[in-house]
Amino acid sequence: MEVKKNIKYQKEHKTGTSFTIRNKGFKAVNGSYQGDFVFTVQVQIPKRLTKEQRELLVELAKTMNEQPQPKKKGIFG
Repeated sequence: MEVKKNIKYQKEHKTGTSFTIRNKGFKAVNGSYQGDFVFTVQVQIPKRLTKEQRELLVELAKTMNEQPQPKKKGIFG
């Protein structure tokens, strides 16, 4: 089974968010009914970055007009 559909993923969507594409799932065994295709987003965020990796992400963010979050130094920021 192959489903091709563009989904606009927004930053408000967190890991575990489910999406449903109507009438794009499996067909019923004894009928012409087509089910829905449901999928869940799993976002993986790296826990540790090297200095070089962080710099590369900052550069990427600049090209996307995003501001990287400042690195926290302690409990209170």
